[in-house]
Amino acid sequence: MTEKNHTLSGLHINLFLTGRPCLVVGGGKVATRKIQMLLEAGAKVAVVSPDVCGELGGLIEHGQVTHTVRRFEDHDIAGATLVYAATNSRGINRNVLEACREKGILCCCVDGNWAQSDFSTPATARHDNLLLSVSSGGNDCRQSKMVKNSLARHLKMMDSAHLVVVGTDHNHLTVEEREPFHLTGHKFERAGFMIMQLWGIHEFMVLNTCNRVEVIAVVSAETAENGILRHIMGFTQLKEDKYYLKTGREAFEHLCLVTAGMLSQTPGENHITAQIKEALETAKMRGWTGNMMQEWISSALFVSKAIKNEVSPLLHNYEIEDLALRYLEAHGKELAQSTLMVLGAGMVGKGLVKDSLSRVGKIIWCYHVNKPDVPADWNGKVELCTFNDMKNRITDADTIVSATDAPGHILHMAHAPFFNQERPVMVIDLGMPRNIDPELDDLSSDVTVVDLDGLKYWYRRELTDINEVLIRSRAIAAQNKELYEKIANSFKGGHAAE
Repeated sequence: MTEKNHTLSGLHINLFLTGRPCLVVGGGKVATRKIQMLLEAGAKVAVVSPDVCGELGGLIEHGQVTHTVRRFEDHDIAGATLVYAATNSRGINRNVLEACREKGILCCCVDGNWAQSDFSTPATARHDNLLLSVSSGGNDCRQSKMVKNSLARHLKMMDSAHLVVVGTDHNHLTVEEREPFHLTGHKFERAGFMIMQLWGIHEFMVLNTCNRVEVIAVVSAETAENGILRHIMGFTQLKEDKYYLKTGREAFEHLCLVTAGMLSQTPGENHITAQIKEALETAKMRGWTGNMMQEWISSALFVSKAIKNEVSPLLHNYEIEDLALRYLEAHGKELAQSTLMVLGAGMVGKGLVKDSLSRVGKIIWCYHVNKPDVPADWNGKVELCTFNDMKNRITDADTIVSATDAPGHILHMAHAPFFNQERPVMVIDLGMPRNIDPELDDLSSDVTVVDLDGLKYWYRRELTDINEVLIRSRAIAAQNKELYEKIANSFKGGHAAE
């Protein structure tokens, strides 16, 4: 095996060499680079060489390095913490290595003997107290240097960490307007991939629900201001009042209100908490985020509990599935006499079926791939049906609620012939993007399609005072602003363990 393809697995550590004696054998440019590196670490450096280059001569002249003017002798290594063999003679370097090996002193050879050395020096870059090191295991020093130089250009971006939220929701765009911006399937993957390539984004997560799509990120000061996240999300084509970009304490307040459900279509709902936790776990699994985002989300969850305790007397606290059932009742549906078809077996779909058991006559539960478990005491009340067989059961339903997260229409005009045209049919679409083709609303006067916006406007009319709810919620978030400052300052303060 040659030196060029001999890869060794090593351990990167920081050696604290302040005041410790180190020896460099050799007086050329390579030896000088090793000496400069040792001086930066605070070591007491001695060099043994009959000749030295001009740059090294300057260091010796200024007393930064002691110089023994002769060839290497074995006793030169006495007392050294570590030794570099950096002459232009492979034989001499080998002698230095063997002398160190006998005395148990760590030695690095800079030539073809490197594979027998005790350590190698990675390519390094410094910025303040931050040290970056890159190694190819001795296999490709040019690649190590290239990677180091690329990363070093961005070290200054690590000086600060700011919380940023870029997104849009039901308060800024209608269902039709925000549909193209939701990140499902390959769009979700592509957005995550693109954000991962950006310098200055330390951590991030994507929150994609039926009401909102947001990137929540920990970024450098430059990235907080340059608008790159807005561009990736496709918001550059929107007017400024159609999306939001929040930074710092304002972003933290927003996160607290979202986590508490105060900015949801049904203020006070609890599903958003689970959705945020799920988004965080997804980001962790994909390597998008880590401890800092976890701290901010945990702090937001803490504040959200205080918000809910304060404003809960003002709210009805309906979940979206309960709101759908109440909407049906408010618009004349006698649920006890109805057959309800539920599309989707996810969190909302399961909740809808569970809430409907005691209120509707019969439930047809449609699923795509994963067949849901039906408890024994539900038998006789709930029938399962695949999406493929759905068309054969539509005629039995007078109420249909879609609660899937599919990227397109599950129920569309091709299903029109299967609708029962002899009785009114109410269809509610809880999906985003929408899963019910809105053109079905024009099928006949007996078919009514209601989307999330329709539910929102109806619910807002029923709510007592949403403005008072938001005023109280923001006041509680402001009272806890020190949680944001503490996390932001800990980044620059360097308190994290390595």
